[in-house]
Amino acid sequence: MDYTEMTVGTRIYYTGDMANIESEGTIYNVVHDPRWGQHYDLHFDDGRISRGIHPVAFQPSPGRRFWPLAEWMAYRAERIKASQERMRAMLDA
Repeated sequence: MDYTEMTVGTRIYYTGDMANIESEGTIYNVVHDPRWGQHYDLHFDDGRISRGIHPVAFQPSPGRRFWPLAEWMAYRAERIKASQERMRAMLDA
């Protein structure tokens, strides 16, 4: 996925960190700054706003905190399925 192609209205998921809770939200502004490059302004469902999030923050990496919501939900479903399969294998052993 090309994370520079996300648009206003794209739903996102933020995983949170030690100081901020996880939340879903929406890109409400795409900024094309000639000096600093493209970045996004996010409005979270709980009312918080985060500005200046660059597309690289959405790219897969260890400690990734920002996800397009559809990608997060697919990743989450994969992890749940894998966990259930491991549990079934342990119970069947």
